[in-house]
Amino acid sequence: MSDIKGLREISNDPFGKLLTALSKKFSAFLAKDQAEAIENPEDIYSDGQDVESVIKYHTFAHMKKFPLTVNYQSPSEPNDKVRRWIKGASLGNTVPDLSQYNTTVYLFGDPVLVDGAPFDYGISTTSLKSIAMQLNRPTSDLENAEHMTMPDGIGVQIAGIATGVSYFFRLRLFDIAIQGDTWRTLFEKMDDATPNNGVVIKIHPTGKLIVVIKRAGTEYKKETAVGTIAINTIYELWITYAVSGNTIHVYINNVDMTLVNNTDAAGFHTTTTNLDANVFWRGPGTELNGHLYCDMYDFMIFREYVVSATEVGRHFINKWTLANIPFGEVMVSNYFASYGLARVSKSLTLKYNVLAPIVPGSFTTASFTTASFTT
Repeated sequence: MSDIKGLREISNDPFGKLLTALSKKFSAFLAKDQAEAIENPEDIYSDGQDVESVIKYHTFAHMKKFPLTVNYQSPSEPNDKVRRWIKGASLGNTVPDLSQYNTTVYLFGDPVLVDGAPFDYGISTTSLKSIAMQLNRPTSDLENAEHMTMPDGIGVQIAGIATGVSYFFRLRLFDIAIQGDTWRTLFEKMDDATPNNGVVIKIHPTGKLIVVIKRAGTEYKKETAVGTIAINTIYELWITYAVSGNTIHVYINNVDMTLVNNTDAAGFHTTTTNLDANVFWRGPGTELNGHLYCDMYDFMIFREYVVSATEVGRHFINKWTLANIPFGEVMVSNYFASYGLARVSKSLTLKYNVLAPIVPGSFTTASFTTASFTT
């Protein structure tokens, strides 16, 4: 693209065109006077500040047909418990938090959006069924520097929980080998500098998923009994922790995995003054931080809510909600049509005695009678 101004079309409004033409002439007049006032006209450019920017084009397109025979139903999530919800469907310095808390989520590096096939959300009747955010691809200039962070806050903390917490990841991994001396990390957060409270969710190079919950100074550490995570496979992961009994569950594609105790070091990041939540990396403090090379579809945190095995199964079926709704029938905000029944109504046949234009005074109670207007 040779001219970024071509991205914006000039208005067809005559006044707008005149205003644009005048502003260009005025700008040229001012620039001419400034250039004549200096010895070397090139100096006028050297005073400017260089700014790096980028524009990315993606050509994804969804389409959905809404047959009236489908009973679309609204989700019934415990909205006050969904503290974060990030979808891998947008880019920028920040990405939207779709929970009702609408917090800031920072995106680093140069990830791209990709076709999420074969995963299907059930909201598209075209060939494109899903979109994912790809991080740390080998062709990126910022490979192993692409991740997300969330500022410290109650919504992402272990400290102070009374019931428990649940984490959900929908992703596809392309590399689980150790990165430097750090295992690939899905999520990491310390709530204080010690830390006395925090969480680490990471992947062993053998494919085992490891969960560390540290609460009130005590670590609860579990790992899957066997290596389950493989590359180039889409997984829906639920990790739950219940305060009662300090119980951890890991569900992988709707299977409640057998867990054993983990004896490795927790592996919190080393810059203990930083209390941000770290998504898809270990956090600041070392050069290599366990970045994930992956396609990310969804990430959610439920605080003070322990998702049950039944709810995990429902979510695995419909891909959207813990509610008991069939696949393809979840009503999605800004992406749905109202449900209704098709009805055949009795039509009206209008019979007129005289075909004439209506003029003031001709349409009266005398002319509007059962004789002239019947059904």
